Amino acid sequence: AAVLHDIHFDLNKGETKAVIGSTGSGKSTLVRLMMRDYDAYRGQITYNGQDITSLTNEEINHTVTHIPQTTFLFSGTIRENLQTGKKDASDEEIWEVLDMVQMGDFFRQTEEGLDFYIAQNAVNLSGGQKQRISIARGLIRETDFYVFDDCFSALDYSTEKKVRQAIQKKLSDKGVLVIAQRVATVKDADEILVIDNGTIVGKGNHQELEERCRVYQEIITSQKRIDNGGAK
Repeated sequence: AAVLHDIHFDLNKGETKAVIGSTGSGKSTLVRLMMRDYDAYRGQITYNGQDITSLTNEEINHTVTHIPQTTFLFSGTIRENLQTGKKDASDEEIWEVLDMVQMGDFFRQTEEGLDFYIAQNAVNLSGGQKQRISIARGLIRETDFYVFDDCFSALDYSTEKKVRQAIQKKLSDKGVLVIAQRVATVKDADEILVIDNGTIVGKGNHQELEERCRVYQEIITSQKRIDNGGAK
């Protein structure tokens, strides 16, 4: 994992911030520290003014929702999979989050609906579908903060945009942190932090960083080449 240094930022409820950086820049390390996967650091991480080291894992779990890039779905119905996010979630709540991630119609068209059975290792779903179900499971939870950890990577641009717009609407009064490698994923955030070699090398909105942050400019250029303009 990358070693982080001189990282400082606040995330308030009602704000969407984003962290962008290439592979190995330190994004994953930052998330692991925020989820208290390890405590080996100097400095302070607080949630609602409480030092993270004074909180139990359960308290952290009730404060922040982490939606990882790697999806963990078990063999069982779609209802059972989403209820791991919220035990007593009603069918209405489940349909709401499935619609937000553009998966509601997919399950409505099946005979089983919410009883649709997810096979072992979710082999009967595509990578993008699995990611969207994982996002839905995070959205059904009620916490103050949400960390979307590179979890849009398997979605095409138009689907991702619709999902992000739905998230923005639902979580408008929450603190949202989006971790990504794609500029298109972060460009609408209130503030973007650019991480390179474990430190913040740029801070600002998309337009500001596009004008004055070299690393951000390089990311844009490389993605324009790959996407042929998709990251504009």
